[in-house]
Amino acid sequence: MKPMRLGILAPTFLPKFSGAEVFHHNLAVHLSERGHAVTVIAPRRQVRALQELRWKLPYALETYPANRWSWLKKHQAFAFWANRRALNALQKKHRFDFWHSFVLYPSGVVLADWQSRSRIPGLVRAVGDDVSGLPSRGHKTHVEEAMRRKLPLAGALVALSSEMADDLAALGVPRKKIHIIPNAVDAERFVPNLEVRASVRAELGIKDGDFLFLCVARNHPQKDLSTLLQAFRLLVSSAPGLNVRLVIAGRDVKSLHGQVADLGEKIRFLEVSSESSGDAVPPMPPQKLVDLYRAADAFVLSSLLEGFSSALVEAMASGLPVVATDVPGIRGVVANGRDGLLVPPGSPRDLSAAMRKLMKDPALCLAAASSARSSAASYNWPTVVEAYEKLYCELTGQRRR
Repeated sequence: MKPMRLGILAPTFLPKFSGAEVFHHNLAVHLSERGHAVTVIAPRRQVRALQELRWKLPYALETYPANRWSWLKKHQAFAFWANRRALNALQKKHRFDFWHSFVLYPSGVVLADWQSRSRIPGLVRAVGDDVSGLPSRGHKTHVEEAMRRKLPLAGALVALSSEMADDLAALGVPRKKIHIIPNAVDAERFVPNLEVRASVRAELGIKDGDFLFLCVARNHPQKDLSTLLQAFRLLVSSAPGLNVRLVIAGRDVKSLHGQVADLGEKIRFLEVSSESSGDAVPPMPPQKLVDLYRAADAFVLSSLLEGFSSALVEAMASGLPVVATDVPGIRGVVANGRDGLLVPPGSPRDLSAAMRKLMKDPALCLAAASSARSSAASYNWPTVVEAYEKLYCELTGQRRR
């Protein structure tokens, strides 16, 4: 396809480190490598933070005017007017062929509103917790109202799963505008490495005979880490001599330590941040997190719902069998009984029993590890980038070569 000038409207971005930011950094890198001129438009404080890190990025950075999104909370009519002016100014400056926005509110509704007037092609990508289970989650009235009124105006909506597509349709988005494109993983970065495994386990004080469960999740109610902590306590108490360890890695997880301080070194909380790499494009996720996957024996996730968990697919790409909850965003990725074990959400007892079953059955563990790695291979970056390029072409009327 002909190279495009692409604007990615980011309500949050690096160096903040979570799934949406990492995915769009990687998407911008891959699109740039394929010849597109990509500009990420993000809040001023995050653009400044990235500039201070002096990372060598293959895409450009642009700041979005302050307060334009926050005004939506109280003065929607004025806020939409102000955001139209901001987007018009950016379009005049950069002459983008296509706009790509993520997070349904605030950036998604703002872009959809502007696009309906400007006629500049664009899409809005849902990230998961901005739409999944929306009707039952008690969203503030002004947020859901804005989404129902504005999102159907967008040129296209991208969902990460069929369940998320259903949620978008429930908001009034026409089915013909909804496209399913999952997250992606660079499987080659997650190839198991025994030398790294031994080194990381030694650093964490984990013995060769210890079975290590890894959870990668931020401390957020959606992740339901309290259920995981209860499940691990049950697992340890069921057999005091059991050689089992748990590492939870993610933003703000260290605050959970007080709940399980009596378990001592059996459980560790780590916060992995993006790495400074000087004059190179920073690898995302950070190498320290990739190496944590290599050190583990299994992956565990206790979420109440997911959009599409990048951590889950990364773990599977690392050859880790999975114990997770049977909820949207997980059940479509993990084949129960083949890639691992799925249990009802919010049940410490069921989660603990599944963890114990995986520990005690080496044959199941080995088979699930092999299957998980094979399943993760389908979520590769070339396929995902090509899906976005195809959609960009459709919405701009450009023919693909």
